[in-house]
Order: sequence, then structure tokens, then C-alpha cells
Amino acid sequence: MSKKKDRAWFVCPQWAALVSSHYASDAEAGRALKTDPKLLAKLRSGTPVAKSTLLRTLQALASRHDVGSPVADLVIDTRSR
Repeated sequence: MSKKKDRAWFVCPQWAALVSSHYASDAEAGRALKTDPKLLAKLRSGTPVAKSTLLRTLQALASRHDVGSPVADLVIDTRSR
């Protein structure tokens, strides 16, 4: 069995509010955060992504803007839903 299928996937429910307060579009945010806009679209829609990817993106956002809480508190494991 693939290890990728066994991996937990994570979401950030506050992502849309965090990004829209600082950037007009996913393309603009992608350039500023040096992240693929397709990944940002996934985060905005609530599609689960790998934890390392989500943390890296949130840390890039937190380094540029105040996110209001610790990055780890913004990440939710989709298995616990």
C-alpha cells in the first residue's frame, strides 16, 4: 500500500480570511509567498494538503504579516473531522 495514501492531510479553515486581508488574488499571494497559486487555490477551497506544505506556506505568510495566532494552531488534521 502506498504511504501517501496513509498520510494524514491537513487544512487551514482561516486561510481565506488570512490571505484576502493582505492580497487581492491567489496569483499575487503566490508571488509574494513564493508559492504555486494552484496550491493557494486548494487552501482557499479547503482541499486537504500535506502538513509540511501547509506549514511552510503558513510560516511564509506569518513571516510577512501578523496572523494573530501560532501557526500550529491554524492547522487541522482532516482525520479528526
